Amino acid sequence: MTILPEENKSVDWGRKGSQMLLTLACLIVLIAGMRAAAGILVPVVYAFFLAVLSFPLMRWLTRHRIPGPVALGITLLVNLSVLAGLITLAVRMLISFNADLPRYLRGLQRYITDFGVWLEENGVEGAKELTTTFFDWNNIIGYAYQQDVLSRIGAMLGSTFGTLATIFAGLVMILILMMFVLMEAPGTHRRMVAVKQAGGPDLSGLLRSVTDIQKYLGVKTLISALTGLMAGAWCWFFDLQYPLLWAILAFVFNYIPAVGSTAASIPAIIEALVTHGGGTAIGIAIGYGGINFALDNFVQPQLLGNRFGISALVVVLSAIFWGWLWGPLGMFLAVPLTMVIKVLLDNSEEFRWVSVAMSQKKIRRGEVEVVGYDLDENELIGGGASTESPDRDHSGRR
Repeated sequence: MTILPEENKSVDWGRKGSQMLLTLACLIVLIAGMRAAAGILVPVVYAFFLAVLSFPLMRWLTRHRIPGPVALGITLLVNLSVLAGLITLAVRMLISFNADLPRYLRGLQRYITDFGVWLEENGVEGAKELTTTFFDWNNIIGYAYQQDVLSRIGAMLGSTFGTLATIFAGLVMILILMMFVLMEAPGTHRRMVAVKQAGGPDLSGLLRSVTDIQKYLGVKTLISALTGLMAGAWCWFFDLQYPLLWAILAFVFNYIPAVGSTAASIPAIIEALVTHGGGTAIGIAIGYGGINFALDNFVQPQLLGNRFGISALVVVLSAIFWGWLWGPLGMFLAVPLTMVIKVLLDNSEEFRWVSVAMSQKKIRRGEVEVVGYDLDENELIGGGASTESPDRDHSGRR
């Protein structure tokens, strides 16, 4: 199998350009509609991925001769218990943290002011005034006193759901939709075959990708849980006041690619800086960095392998795009949603090249290989001066 087009193949670029322009226009309309319908689409997408993640538990229960309705009920109860437990615990910890937030802001103000004074003493003119005017601490601390943490969470999620009442309604909607998805899941393969026989599209590639998405979500959940446990234990070791809150934050934010783990470490570092000083803050930062580096670069690749093959740039861009489209909730599912799109493009003859461009690349013997494609030894993609080591000739010898 080769992905590259034949060199002597003629292409009608005028017709192809018109098709690309029409496709781009349709894509813009589709994206605008998805953003406008976020209140409906986000619960549906979350219900689907939660069902994908939960289906192995229901299948395991049914294989152990537990009746289907009972297995479905147990699966839903497990999901509800985990979600309710995490949300209740996080809200209680956030309310307690909100009462101490002005104290932390005052401590942070003191450190930043001292840093400005130090810069000015070392030749940076106007540093103290700049740090004072850049942060209007009176307004910031006053805002922290006046605002309730729950209303702020609702405002943060306002681009997707809106108020807290709609957030609760969204959670109920997610659980109901997940129940129906799990009820329909056992007959999905036969339904796909019937759709194809009836003249519909071949969705077998998308169905096969569900297994990969299921594995990704399962591994990501395991890595996130390990990140939360280790981060919470590290914060407890340094005697921080809210190790459980930082553990939950590390668990949740680890689902956000590229920046989630770093963002989760900032509040813990600030608390360590204000309450214990710079040495403890550095220790917390080193611990978070070591935990994320070890899990993301050693444990997660061993569990996932190269099957998912999305380049790092695409991962970062997908987090930005889905965050813009559906707010913070979109960032949590940026990688699974991008994987689904990649599978759909991979099964399209016209846009398969986009899927190839999204794939992760690696260099092997001076040639570029696209990860995720079953290529033979002699079917490497690319090559040339841009991918060869400077001290090698074209045969690969030094």
